Amino acid sequence: MSVLNKIISVPLAADQYFPEETKKTQIYVHHTAGSSDPYGVFKWWASTPDRIATSFIIGGVPTKGANWKDGDIIQCFSSKHWGWHLGLKAAHLAPGGQKAKTNTELNKMSIGIEICNWGQLTKTPKGFKNYAGGIVSDKEVVELTTPFKGFKYYHRYTQAQLDNTAELITFLGDRWQIPVKYLGDRIFGICPDALQGASGLYTHVSVRPDKWDVVPQPDMIAMLKSL
Repeated sequence: MSVLNKIISVPLAADQYFPEETKKTQIYVHHTAGSSDPYGVFKWWASTPDRIATSFIIGGVPTKGANWKDGDIIQCFSSKHWGWHLGLKAAHLAPGGQKAKTNTELNKMSIGIEICNWGQLTKTPKGFKNYAGGIVSDKEVVELTTPFKGFKYYHRYTQAQLDNTAELITFLGDRWQIPVKYLGDRIFGICPDALQGASGLYTHVSVRPDKWDVVPQPDMIAMLKSL
């Protein structure tokens, strides 16, 4: 099945993003730091006036009675348009030096993909706790060999999420002529070339040292290397 047939259109109102057509040269993979519900992410974005959003949201493991499936791709607006998804301030842009683009320029030239995932977890006697105090099932936890940003345990990206993210990235790379070859583990740290607008596939961590998305889980790295 073509990835186009997997995309579920759930459009944001035009005042929740910028319906301005811009040339795309970068793709950024994020995770939501929230539950597995892609419609919950959509509703949150739709409830604020800030125009913070990405074109795509990838759902996670469904809860009982959920109206989504693991790996569902929700599209909020066309990839030719843009929203605020990077949140870059002067301090974040500084590693890019004099060639650094502005926050506005980088948001305009990039496509964002959000994977529904809680991110970092803390092991407690009651189970693995996310930063909001909720418990994540042991079956959905990955233990890293080397801690990432001070945490050893993370919410695992599901195989369905990774598979559909890979298909989506491949499609968007072809559509916009963006090279999506894995640039190495450096994309899990600050990339001055990303800040300078270099074409390619990055993570939110590539431009924000205060972010955890996405995490270099073995399955995530394997997916990126497969592109």
